[in-house]
Amino acid sequence: MTTLSAIQIQAMVRDMDESFRKYRNLKDSNPTLWAEKIKNDNKKLFDEFPTVFNMHMNGKLDHTFFEMLQLKRKMEKGELTEDQASVIIGQKLFNKYVDPIIKNQPAPPTLSYEAYYKQNASTTNDVSGSNAASQNSGSAK
Repeated sequence: MTTLSAIQIQAMVRDMDESFRKYRNLKDSNPTLWAEKIKNDNKKLFDEFPTVFNMHMNGKLDHTFFEMLQLKRKMEKGELTEDQASVIIGQKLFNKYVDPIIKNQPAPPTLSYEAYYKQNASTTNDVSGSNAASQNSGSAK
């Protein structure tokens, strides 16, 4: 388990958002250079959380990321045990992926990372309960 807090992990992903904005003109004109610059700017996230990094690079990070960070923060504060958080995530994933198949129903819609953040930026706080924008200026909105 990482020694980084949920707030630190969220800040690294937000820094990656800033890199996306910084190099957005390269994405179409030189995708290889774009990917290299994003990786170099976000080396710690790439090294310590390669799955999160790659999901974000490929636009596959969704609201589940924020839910997991919120649970990690509750564990850090002693409000949940790791086992309790695991049960909560397991149930959410079951409801999202398994239950619709069993019931022969479409999967519930997934809110993208960008859509989730835009929807919650002004009203939802970061995982600590304080406004992320004030803690991490230059962050995505």
